Amino acid sequence: MREMSYQEAEGKALKVLVDGIGEALVLEGEGGFYALYYFFGLYGLKAPHPEETPDWVEGPKPSPEGFRHPYDQARWLEENGYHLFINESK
Repeated sequence: MREMSYQEAEGKALKVLVDGIGEALVLEGEGGFYALYYFFGLYGLKAPHPEETPDWVEGPKPSPEGFRHPYDQARWLEENGYHLFINESK
């Protein structure tokens, strides 16, 4: 799942969570359901490039429900020590 392009994942998505940070595409895979997060909004883009691979993959879970929206997932990642971007102006 980690190497799946946005274009490929979009065609297989059972559910799409969208907000200003990006998209989470929920797919069924080996062992359950996965959310592939594409955080293109952090880079000032309005959509991911078709060949872009996910920034984060969550799963497997037993159900396609319960995955966070991209903004909430980005906040969770930062709160848990994962840095999504660096403000080089500081």
